[in-house]
Amino acid sequence: MSDTQRTERPRGWRAVVRILTGIELAIAGTCLVVILALVFFQAVQRYLPIEQVAWTGEISRFCLVWLTFSAAGVLITTRGHIALELLDGLPSPMAVRIVQTAALVIVAAVAALLVVEAIELIDSQGILKSSVLRIPMSWVYVPVLVGVCSTLLRSLALAALIAVRGPILTEVDDDEVIA
Repeated sequence: MSDTQRTERPRGWRAVVRILTGIELAIAGTCLVVILALVFFQAVQRYLPIEQVAWTGEISRFCLVWLTFSAAGVLITTRGHIALELLDGLPSPMAVRIVQTAALVIVAAVAALLVVEAIELIDSQGILKSSVLRIPMSWVYVPVLVGVCSTLLRSLALAALIAVRGPILTEVDDDEVIA
């Protein structure tokens, strides 16, 4: 059995993961477009004889937070999350398996703490309103909760997959190897 066969996900989960990934990427893409448009508008409105629009900065800040947390789970699944791949070159596949599993368990532990904090923020910040739009701040933290839940679940699933089926090794072309 090759390394790629050992690390494949069960077929039923592929569709679910693909749909969730698409939703998260759509949220992240929308947030990025909104940030770009509103920041550009902020820059342009300084030079136009129009009244300044204050809510653009507030929405841009909220979108930046939502973009960050909505993309975090996707980065785990696509192995785009920050990782120390130096240890992936260890000669022992068992050592690589242990390192990769431990790293994902640490990410899951941090994500679990962030889930607890996001729930606490949603619960406690409902009284506060945003300064310009006057929306409850608890609404701002709901997408954060969804993003850290995704990160938690995806990191636990990938840690279990690696623990059971072996490490996911990065493929390197011969041209990329520096002698």
